[in-house]
Amino acid sequence: MLLVDSDVDALGALASALRARGLTVANANGAFEAVEQAFKRRPDVVLAARAIDEDSALADAFAAVPDLADTPILFLVDGAEGELGPDDVLREDVDHIVSRITEASPRGSKPTVLQETRGDLEQVPLVDLLQLLAMNRRSGVLGITTPAGAGELRLSAGEVIDAVYRRLEGEKALYRLLGERDGQFAFSPGEPTSVRRIIAPTSRLLMEALRQVDEVQRRRSELAPAGEAFLVTEPSSDELDLSPLQGHEAFGPAGGDVAAADDAGAPTSVPDVTAALLPTGAARGSMPPPPTLRAAEPAASMLAVTRYPTTPPPASLGEPAERALVAEKITALLQMPHSLDELLDEIGAPDLLILEVVIELTAAGKVRRISLADLTTPFAPPEHFPVLRSLVTRLARPGFTAPPHVVVAASARRMTTLSHAVRRIADAVVPAEPPPRAPLPRPLGVIRLGDGVELALIGLPTDEGFAPTWPLALHGAAAVVRLGDAGKEALAAHCEALELLLIDAEAVMGPLDLASPGQIALLVRAALEAAAGV
Repeated sequence: MLLVDSDVDALGALASALRARGLTVANANGAFEAVEQAFKRRPDVVLAARAIDEDSALADAFAAVPDLADTPILFLVDGAEGELGPDDVLREDVDHIVSRITEASPRGSKPTVLQETRGDLEQVPLVDLLQLLAMNRRSGVLGITTPAGAGELRLSAGEVIDAVYRRLEGEKALYRLLGERDGQFAFSPGEPTSVRRIIAPTSRLLMEALRQVDEVQRRRSELAPAGEAFLVTEPSSDELDLSPLQGHEAFGPAGGDVAAADDAGAPTSVPDVTAALLPTGAARGSMPPPPTLRAAEPAASMLAVTRYPTTPPPASLGEPAERALVAEKITALLQMPHSLDELLDEIGAPDLLILEVVIELTAAGKVRRISLADLTTPFAPPEHFPVLRSLVTRLARPGFTAPPHVVVAASARRMTTLSHAVRRIADAVVPAEPPPRAPLPRPLGVIRLGDGVELALIGLPTDEGFAPTWPLALHGAAAVVRLGDAGKEALAAHCEALELLLIDAEAVMGPLDLASPGQIALLVRAALEAAAGV
């Protein structure tokens, strides 16, 4: 049968109930899609929400296609809609719906309602369940509900032909479901109608899953034992190449340690160790909280060296080109912080391959971990807010609209990282609209300091081709903070002409972690103090 309803939630709930009673159900959300689906699948009966047939739109659409003109159509109505017509069925009465579908079906015989099988994954692991279904060559839909979300496995003659789990599809969804240990399942017999996206034999997939699931868990705990997020490493200069690892050699030889040089004496592209921000004596995998006081420890005293495994297991996944492509996708996503869960969901490659590449990028110093404590930070300790409110109030410029603003000048590439750091300051309200594609001045956010006092942060990408637009941000600024060599002489000339204080961020802060919201907050507070002459 074909179920047509524009209400996605109601459609899903009714489709599940009908499948549980042994019916094969296809879905559509409008008259046009219903005709398209019906022409492909040739359902015995169409069951549609009455609203879809407004002014006989659905019936006329089917009548216009000669091959579909004789397809029986029943309409779903709610009990409050009044008297039922001859082709109407109550949405709430599923048993009556099944009875009417059977009567309307041109096959003329009532479908056999096979019993649904339910259970708990803790008592019956999914691997064992699939092996049992394969032995008995069962066909149907195996629905699985876990604390992380719902999924389905579709089987034909005991072979898994398709899998969906949350936003995942195919083999990736199957492997992810096989890693779940907590949840419930329900098997509804019947021949599935989905397209076959899994071609490999189920027996081979289960054997590979047993290897990958354990390895994925081990690598996840190794990479992020406390649920850390990941971010591309901020370079010391704008010229540093942050391109992903290229080629198979960048990932090290399988099955051995990455050496400092190959047999010919040439250095390898992956170092054996990488420096990561760790407090002295901290456990592996931890990261320091962002600094919140001006007298924070010097960054150098917070550096330690940690060792990561730098080679995939002997049976590593992916061809060199595939691994390089995954590395490219990871570095693109990690322009802003992502957890491992987010990375694994966003990239379509196998989870184990993604984790291997993350380890390699981390070992190469291209990706670093961020602790949960460093993901968000307040703008300042609560006891500092009265002083900050006083400073901001003194910096208001006559003739300019409140709130006062501080301009942060950086290269267009570094502006992206800066924007995401501002978003993670707890007291910042950031604009909802995306930034302009061109390197134009843009609002980064507004810091709310309480008692109606606010401070605006304006980002100034220092592409000299757009220098005529700089005064849009510079006029009326309380101070201008320059990151690195952004703008060079051109920015200095603008600030001198407008009599604006130009602050070199590195001169005030020393080595600056642009991705740290705590350090950005500390930098802005230092700029306020400098502008107020404190």
